[in-house]
Amino acid sequence: MTHIRPAREEERDQILELWDDAGLGLTTAPEWNAITAGPGARVFVAELDGEVIGTAIAAFDGWRAYIYHVVVTPEHRGQGLAQELMAHAEGILRRRGASRVYLMVNESNTAGLALSAAMGYEPEGDVAFVKELAATPALALA
Repeated sequence: MTHIRPAREEERDQILELWDDAGLGLTTAPEWNAITAGPGARVFVAELDGEVIGTAIAAFDGWRAYIYHVVVTPEHRGQGLAQELMAHAEGILRRRGASRVYLMVNESNTAGLALSAAMGYEPEGDVAFVKELAATPALALA
């Protein structure tokens, strides 16, 4: 039986490999630490027989809530696990006070777009823009 729970630090390499295999790109150590050590986001895993077979990130800064990096291993897709992960993330965000959730899905990810629609999400009409910033030492917000 599948169990959804918070990720453990010792699973980091396995999770990062899963994300990279899914085309989400490489995650640096500082990025991983920001996701897992800060108060705003949590990585959840779906575990089956001691193996991580899926992930989702739920993030909430007190104003906006996001779900992203919903990934299921290829051999476990099509069984409703991604929907379970999203429902779990929604429940966590709701309990933290979120009333609205945004999803981050690449426009070419047809499976992710279909999952979003199946879970009741609708396009809002906004267009997301991204800009890569040169790496600099992290500073506290002034």
